[in-house]
Amino acid sequence: MKFFRRSKKSISDPKSSSSRRSPQQAYDDVERDKYRLYNPRQDQHYNYVAERGRIFAPWLELPAPILERVFAFVCPHSCDKSYETCERSAVEDACMLCDLRDLAHASQVCKRWRSSAIRLMYHSIRIDSVHYCEREIDLSERRKRKSRFDRNGVPEDPAGARLHLLCRTLRDDPTRLGKLVQYFKTPYMLRESSAPLLARTIAVLPNLKYVDLPEGLFMDDPVHHTLKLEVQARCPGLRKMTYLAGSERSLETLSRGNIWPNLEVLELGRINMDPAILRHVLATMRCLRALKASDCRMLDDDFFRYSDALPTFPPLEELVLTDVPRVTAKGLVAYLSRDDTKQSLKVLSLSNTGTHPAALHDVLAHAPRLVTLSITEQVDSPFPTHGVPIPPLSNWALETLRYEITATPATSAYASTTAGYYNYLASSLFAGGLPRLAAIYVRDQTFPDLLIGLPPPMPGFAGSPQRPSSAGSTGISNNPFALAFNGPRGPGMLSLNQTLEIFTKGDDDLDWGSTRMDPFDAYGNGGRGRGRHGRTASSASGRPLSSYGLSDIGAGWQTGGGARMSVIQGDGHGGFLSVPGENMGSHGRKSSTSSFKQTRDEWPRPSSSQGPRKGDRDLWR
Repeated sequence: MKFFRRSKKSISDPKSSSSRRSPQQAYDDVERDKYRLYNPRQDQHYNYVAERGRIFAPWLELPAPILERVFAFVCPHSCDKSYETCERSAVEDACMLCDLRDLAHASQVCKRWRSSAIRLMYHSIRIDSVHYCEREIDLSERRKRKSRFDRNGVPEDPAGARLHLLCRTLRDDPTRLGKLVQYFKTPYMLRESSAPLLARTIAVLPNLKYVDLPEGLFMDDPVHHTLKLEVQARCPGLRKMTYLAGSERSLETLSRGNIWPNLEVLELGRINMDPAILRHVLATMRCLRALKASDCRMLDDDFFRYSDALPTFPPLEELVLTDVPRVTAKGLVAYLSRDDTKQSLKVLSLSNTGTHPAALHDVLAHAPRLVTLSITEQVDSPFPTHGVPIPPLSNWALETLRYEITATPATSAYASTTAGYYNYLASSLFAGGLPRLAAIYVRDQTFPDLLIGLPPPMPGFAGSPQRPSSAGSTGISNNPFALAFNGPRGPGMLSLNQTLEIFTKGDDDLDWGSTRMDPFDAYGNGGRGRGRHGRTASSASGRPLSSYGLSDIGAGWQTGGGARMSVIQGDGHGGFLSVPGENMGSHGRKSSTSSFKQTRDEWPRPSSSQGPRKGDRDLWR
């Protein structure tokens, strides 16, 4: 019993133990007082682990907004607020599962960090099937159910297991965790095969704004009828919904105004219903800002025009029309004639519609706030050049232009049907009507050559080109490019007014090749901060390169990026022989002195009558 006895002195004199404090205890008291001095209002959150370890850590007491901002860099996809599917919203060059694991580890540091990490972790939930890193190699082997007779085994379904765990966690605490979820994204195979489990999970998410749903739900498939009723009842705040062929009755029920009243994005695919009913449906959506219509044959110009018997078409920020041949430029101009629509529309995409590229200037003139324009058309006739002159493209707010004009499959490859369309685009750029344009996407690999500023070279059998007539001569030049290529740099030279990043893609290419075009000033030199002419390496643009390289964009130039350094001549036996010239041995400049002397001469020209030029000029420098 003597081991359980307490000293009478310690009971009668409680100050005796404090009088014999060790230096370590005195140091701990000083650290505690220091913490309370710098954090007078945070005494209840004092970190005892930091006190025992003699660590002064103010980062453990950061405010919640700053902590969430820091955690957003640890797990970037937790801040995803897009209305894209799981496949399209993936973060490039990152492993979403590893980022989520790091955020979960950070939530275990202290209670303050946990509350901020939990809010970020359940804000945008994303379920991935595999790790996008080297860790997947080891985990894929561990997931196999191996046995003595089956060494390979059947792999487990990691996405389904994660959905089961998530459903259990959310249903165990729906009041605190379920209300935090606003975006829920799942892989395609998981949402198509696990509809009942997905419905049980969605039932406890009242603040959901976007969720990946199976495609059968958008077509009113009876198999997904229960899931659709669950989404309508439990998730009234959805922002995006899609209706495909067969769901016209469900689309008509939106006109009541009690089903998803906060829809912002509506996607229609192969819908066949009365346009008047569709106008009533769209009029009830007060928050609608984006509309996409694909293969809707019943849409025409009257659908966008004003009518006294029908509600007005709502003003949109984004309008995407695909395979709608009855919508022409007249209908779009009638829609943009209203003050509210012309000030709201920022993105317009036209693909295989009735809007001809020659009438595109009229649409741009009525959309002063348009930032992105995309037109994709297949033409079978040349650009109209007869009759009334067509004004160039002009818009003071346009920043990105996708001008993808291709010829129909029935058109001959030697007809050059699309050449006039891209010449019209080049002349619009030289006219200066698109001052804020920064990126162009075209389906012609030779389009950057049109922006160099020089007329096309004459063929060898055509003789020497005639010089353009001077101001005092009355002769008429036979060169058709003499009048078109007269700019501030002199006869036969044109100049751009802004720096352009051009992305080109051929018919047989898989990726986009990019090049950057720098402008000239009035005297032929690069302006301040512009560098010198022409084409610079696309690595500075930060965009991916194509598989064939940028050198193939300019016709007649080799892989090195500069002028051709060899001459092709027949060998008399049906082949070709490369004959080296005087300066074929080196592709660089002769000396640094000559490179400084030739600064104003930007273009590699052939040798003059006085002899070869000093140094070999590089087209890309």
